[in-house]
Amino acid sequence: MRTYEFTFVVDHPLTDEEIDALFERADDVTPEQEQHRMLLGFDRDAESLATALVSALGDVEAAGLTVGSVRSEDLVTLREIAARTGRSYEGVRMLAAGRRGPGGFPSPLESAGWTLYSWSQVRPWFARHYPASGLDQETETFEHDRLIAAADHLVRARALMRGDDLAAGLAALIAA
Repeated sequence: MRTYEFTFVVDHPLTDEEIDALFERADDVTPEQEQHRMLLGFDRDAESLATALVSALGDVEAAGLTVGSVRSEDLVTLREIAARTGRSYEGVRMLAAGRRGPGGFPSPLESAGWTLYSWSQVRPWFARHYPASGLDQETETFEHDRLIAAADHLVRARALMRGDDLAAGLAALIAA
């Protein structure tokens, strides 16, 4: 058993009653208000990160709260990738465009006007192709970041689907 650290995001500041209900179920949570949302930081002892996340989510929901996401620093721009890897923006842009380096740079997640990348995909690519990049090479760190990013997507999807009969069948995508 080990301690896993992660943070849930709740969409509203908590009342004293909600905080009391949360502390009745979880003694390893630290509520913290950030702008117009509430962060619930956990230091959860469990056999795995997945077990820690699921048990903490159950505790939060048993207290009558809804988790909207898991705090993750997974979505990054090319500028952020450059900063995290100690490279120039132009050098990272050339790697992403396939004009430099070994190729196979992870595909972006695009939206109107912004191109974002998943750090949990980009980081192992740099570690594999540029091991001297100064990034933490620990497999355990890679896996933690990847699982937190995946948990964030799943919790967001769960929140979007809650109470929607039309979306109920989408849960099968996870098991497919």
